[in-house]
Amino acid sequence: MVHITCNDVDTAYRALWDLYAEVAATPPASATLQLEVHYDGALLATELALDCAGEGCLAPAAAVAPEPGLYEAPGLARQGLLLARQGEAMAVYPLAYDAAGRNQWLFSGGHLAGDVLFTELLRLEGGDCFGCEPSGAQPVLEPAGRLAVLADGPGRLQVKADDGPFRAYHRTVYGYALLPVGPGGERTLVDLAGRWGLAENRGTDPPLGDLTRLIPAAFDIRHEKLPDGAVPPAGQVGYEVLALTGEVLGQLVCAGATDAGGLAPVCEFIDPTDAAEPLLRFRQDGPATLAIDYARAVIAIGTPPGGRAVRLE
Repeated sequence: MVHITCNDVDTAYRALWDLYAEVAATPPASATLQLEVHYDGALLATELALDCAGEGCLAPAAAVAPEPGLYEAPGLARQGLLLARQGEAMAVYPLAYDAAGRNQWLFSGGHLAGDVLFTELLRLEGGDCFGCEPSGAQPVLEPAGRLAVLADGPGRLQVKADDGPFRAYHRTVYGYALLPVGPGGERTLVDLAGRWGLAENRGTDPPLGDLTRLIPAAFDIRHEKLPDGAVPPAGQVGYEVLALTGEVLGQLVCAGATDAGGLAPVCEFIDPTDAAEPLLRFRQDGPATLAIDYARAVIAIGTPPGGRAVRLE
């Protein structure tokens, strides 16, 4: 959002509105919704189309496929989210406590709209205890609020309960080694060594083509072999990218960086054609997902090469 009164300040502020919830009680008389945002005495008024198709409509949000698994938020001890997903259907189980400190059994679920999920949060009570013999007791299901989930990437979520603030969650890493990198040796980089395959491949720029013109659809990443006695540079990890035939395609250099989600290393892929300039950038969206973008300057006639890779093992 852009502040009316201070446009010279880049403010990382986001807000989501569930339009279905807004108009559920009083259906609009027309196909548009009037929206007003008040901030510091200023007013931003706009009109949103509830059913928009054609010229003048905003492009739909890019589809993001959150990785299923256990998520945690920095600063929240022993809390988290358990996420399950099949296609666009997603279930979220908050692992949390009530005001008295008792753990709760919460559930929400719905369908992703691009990168956003709006859903009712439900509380279950009155069932059998863990390890008890089934008694036939029927748990009571009651509303516990609303949940809004924004997927920043396959392993990074922004989650809001009711009208509270968004809180960043990142997927907990299981089964992959964590490498101590970064200026202070922070453990911010999940080891990328292994076999990877392209799950998304884009690119229509005529001179460059799509991503498979630069790297194969399946490739291996292994730790770079250093000469005897050599010490790797502090704060980075070096890999080699190989074709499945064993041919070395180039060098991958990853530097540790930490964002609100805890996973934001940037890796530069250097190929033999130009050792001074990276050809591709790899960004780790989750423990098992890499976003890949073309890194060199290009006067694009179409779409520069890019895509996403996932672990195959």
